[in-house]
Amino acid sequence: MYGGLLKSASALAIVAAAGFYGVSPASAADLGGDCCADLEERVAELEATTVRKGTRKVSVTLSGQISQELLFWDDGIQSDMYVGGANTSNSRWRFLGSAKISPEVTAGFLYELQAYASNTSAANQTHGGDDLGGALFGGGANALREAMAWIEHSRLGRVSIGHGSNFANNSILVDLSGKGMAASNGVFLHGGSGFFIADSGGSYANATWNQFLQGASGEDWLNTRNEHIQYRTPTIAGFTLGASIGEDNYWDVGIRYAGEFNGVRIAANVAYSVTGDFNAGSSSTAGNFANLTCVTNCDKEVTQLAGSASIRHMPTGLFFTGAAGWRETDNTDVTISGVTSTVSFDSSFYYLSAGIARNYFGLGDTVVYGEFSEWKGVGQSTFGLNAEDTTLQHWGVGIVQHVDAAAMELFVAYKNFSLKDTPLLGAGAINALDAEDIHVVTAGTRIRF
Repeated sequence: MYGGLLKSASALAIVAAAGFYGVSPASAADLGGDCCADLEERVAELEATTVRKGTRKVSVTLSGQISQELLFWDDGIQSDMYVGGANTSNSRWRFLGSAKISPEVTAGFLYELQAYASNTSAANQTHGGDDLGGALFGGGANALREAMAWIEHSRLGRVSIGHGSNFANNSILVDLSGKGMAASNGVFLHGGSGFFIADSGGSYANATWNQFLQGASGEDWLNTRNEHIQYRTPTIAGFTLGASIGEDNYWDVGIRYAGEFNGVRIAANVAYSVTGDFNAGSSSTAGNFANLTCVTNCDKEVTQLAGSASIRHMPTGLFFTGAAGWRETDNTDVTISGVTSTVSFDSSFYYLSAGIARNYFGLGDTVVYGEFSEWKGVGQSTFGLNAEDTTLQHWGVGIVQHVDAAAMELFVAYKNFSLKDTPLLGAGAINALDAEDIHVVTAGTRIRF
């Protein structure tokens, strides 16, 4: 991106400075030394402000996005409006670099940071807007998204190592619709999911919608980014295979596909992952490493199969997207009324969305959609043994306007969350909860650069 920029800046500066003084390049050579000295000084100033690479052998690209939204909510007891950064696809910037080692071998890196002052998916009745907290530069581990180095052979594939997306990461998020910030297969990423569940009696449960959407602590339908080494094959006939091995006894395998036939575009991703280390501490005293022992969740293992697929008819803009996941959580420790037990349980979900994306106004695609999802068994290890039978349903509608000239999108979306069974009312309590639905409207924008 910046290769040869210094030389280009010098040449452009000379031409620009000549034009500024009303002097053509042909007559510039006839001017006296004072003019040339002034011209050289102006060139030096421009060179001093030029962004430079550490080495000209690596091509570097800077990109990113800014995303913000309004969040209106009504939980059946109270309502309010917040402004914040959308965790669906938060504000971030990335540096991507690569260099050719040979005609078939390339090396490179990806370094990506996220930076937002608030997170609407973490909003609830007690805090929002400036109170939400975010991931600012230097604000903790969440500020770092990717720090990966890789080497790739055009016929043998790519090996990467570092912190970031393992091969199974985001396998549930395939979507060709262009819904963007308004909606995604990962419903737990959106505003409203972090709110406490309201009871029709005017009180709140010690549970959030997101805890039932996402699952117990330490589990993640997206396969949270981790430290790992990864291999993926070259893409052959639209298919790519891959596998990762990471910290905390993590490993995954998966397959991706992307192709287009007769104006029908198809994409899919499915991955299987296992996480087997949830050691929550040790009972050793300081300096007595010989007695290191696990305290809780010592034998916990989470096995997950999840994926998504999307199809879009390009001439008409009609699209359909689906995602599903199944998870088995074994040997997790649950404390109820002061008594700790080791339990195992299953969780599952499915998500469906359909609509149309057409360029009606010449600005870019206008996307109109509807969505529905159902989540079962999530949150059991957080709320108790009977929560496995809980069913949470979600539905929503929205519209997104893409503005291609500004790499921008504008959106308005409505989402409804409801519980269809009776989960726990509070920590350790097995009481029926007559949960109120929560209604959420989001409106905002994202600009890419």
